This record gives sequence, C-alpha cells and structure tokens, in this order.
Amino acid sequence: MDAIDPIAVARTLLIYLHVLAIAVAAAAVAFGDFAIFARPRIDMAMLQRASRFASVALGVLWVTGLTVILMDIGFDVDLLAGKPKLMAKLTVVVVLTINSIGLHWLAFPRFVEPQVDPLRAATMPVVFGAISAASWVYAAFVGVAKPLAGFLGYSGFMGLFAAVLLSAIGLAVSTVRPHLARRMIQVPIDSGVAAAC
Repeated sequence: MDAIDPIAVARTLLIYLHVLAIAVAAAAVAFGDFAIFARPRIDMAMLQRASRFASVALGVLWVTGLTVILMDIGFDVDLLAGKPKLMAKLTVVVVLTINSIGLHWLAFPRFVEPQVDPLRAATMPVVFGAISAASWVYAAFVGVAKPLAGFLGYSGFMGLFAAVLLSAIGLAVSTVRPHLARRMIQVPIDSGVAAAC
C-alpha cells in the first residue's frame, strides 16, 4: 500500500472546497435573480441574503484557488508568467470581483427607490449583471480549458472573454433591461436595505 501524500490530500480537499464554493455561488446568483425577477416586486431582503452568500463563496474561491495555485507553482510566483490559462483565469476572477463590488455598492441600491427614468436606471444593474454572469461562466470554462491553453495563449483567452462580455452586455441591455425597468418604477416590498448591501 502506498503512503499517503499529505500535500496531495490537502490539494484535493482544497479543490473540493473550491467546487463546493462554485455551487454555493451559483445558487446565490440564482436566488438573487429570483429576488429580482420572479416576484411581483423586487425582494430586497432576499437579494441582500443572496448577495452575502455570493460574497462569501467568492472569498472562499479566492482562498482555495490561490492556495492551490501556490502549491502547484511551488510558491514561485515567477512561474505564473508561463501559464497563460492560469493568468487568464486570475484576470477573469479579478474582473468578476471588481464587478461584484460595483454590483453590490452601486447597482443594488438603485432598487430601493422608485426611478423617474427606470429604463436609464436599469442600465447599470443590467450591465453589471451581464458582466457577472459572463465572468462566472467564463471562469468555469477557463478552469477546464487546459487542452486549449497552448492554442489560445493568454491573449486568445482574453480576446474570447472580451467577445463573451460584449455579447452578454448586448443581450442583457436589449432583453433584460426593459423587464428590470418595469420593476424599478415602484418601491420594492422590502426596501430596508442600506447602500452597502
């Protein structure tokens, strides 16, 4: 019987936690969308809870992902330059994280007050939402795209990401924004949410 490699076991557990955090994040995003679109009015209490779960999941993803990366490169950060897939995934996750901050601090507070020009007011949340959805899906794609790393390289991954982002934003502005604008005309049922949601 082979001896157990504690580093391999730790890496496996970290990857397992990483996958669980992805599942939690996906569920939180689904509940957030449900809070915005599935009820007669935006449910800010549910949206706030969903955003907290998504934020915690994103934090766990950062911790587990960075730990696995550091283990894989032997804590030699200079090796990252030779790993285009890894650099692409880190870039996408940075975009996702910055976008999440904007979504929670700038977009969600717009749902609390009735809007004079709801179509215009809906634009920012819809753009942030599109970037979020595209980034989550693309980060998952990059995570499993090892066979394409040599072909695409960092610039190829990022060019494809830009195309995905632009497509998602265009689709969201043309199809989702009118639905969200109709919901932003009235004050939400549960508007007890601070700007720091």
